[in-house]
Amino acid sequence: MKILISVVTLIYGIVPIIADVNETHLLNPEWSAHARVHGAWFLFFGGAMAVMSLFFIWVKDWIYIPCFVGLMFATGFWVAFLTAPLYGGSLTDPNAMETKVLGLEGNVFTFSLVTAVLLLTLAWKRLGKPRIGEAPS
Repeated sequence: MKILISVVTLIYGIVPIIADVNETHLLNPEWSAHARVHGAWFLFFGGAMAVMSLFFIWVKDWIYIPCFVGLMFATGFWVAFLTAPLYGGSLTDPNAMETKVLGLEGNVFTFSLVTAVLLLTLAWKRLGKPRIGEAPS
């Protein structure tokens, strides 16, 4: 369980840094300086949340907080994705190669996986808990 949650944490927290510090995103000369600050802020925050979550997973042996942090991060993606038509946003950059995984846009696939793993982990942890008044098994 800890390894699976750690992998998901690295996916949402570290992969965007690797994928987005390049000329199509953070270093894009067409982006305004202000937009680049927002991009760097977002990438740093995601990486910092991932480091904090890995600390909770491996040092404190906690699963719930890292799952909720990851779900908050994933929710940010889903809100941005679903509201993109309202602000002219797009999941793909016309100057970059579009990534598809199993027929889905790469970010949609990745955050579907992240969301599913985190929700299933929380459900599994919850189902494994004794009900009030029951003895632990």
